[in-house]
Amino acid sequence: MALEDPREAILARLLIVAADVDPTFEARRNETGLPDTSKYVVLFDGDEHAVGDIPGRRSDDEPPPQIVEMTPEVQFRLAAKAKDVGTALNLLRIKLIAAVLMDPALRALTVKRQSIRFAGSNTATERGRSMEGGIGVAFTFAYLLRPGREA
Repeated sequence: MALEDPREAILARLLIVAADVDPTFEARRNETGLPDTSKYVVLFDGDEHAVGDIPGRRSDDEPPPQIVEMTPEVQFRLAAKAKDVGTALNLLRIKLIAAVLMDPALRALTVKRQSIRFAGSNTATERGRSMEGGIGVAFTFAYLLRPGREA
């Protein structure tokens, strides 16, 4: 049986949840140079760091489990009429936050099935023929890393 990486499981599910917020957006992962001819939802894997070992019995056969926090970012990118860009981005943001924080499959992959936090968002707009915009929404997921064991 293959080992499953909890990080990859969370990221794969997060992309599905983000794509479901608005199915008219094309879903991508870790892509930066996208043409501006379509609407995109892009998942960037983000950073992670260990926050501590799990207390308890230790085995000489395997390293202790650790709690790891990772902070991926979901970006929505669109081009629209100038007056509509900000409103559209904010609507996507609030829908995504609700979808991620309430998704039972994502929660099941985290410590105590409740370790997902909204970490913040950042908008970017650009003026051309139309106003193009994007919003990045970051989440922090805490998961249990058990090196060498099945997830």
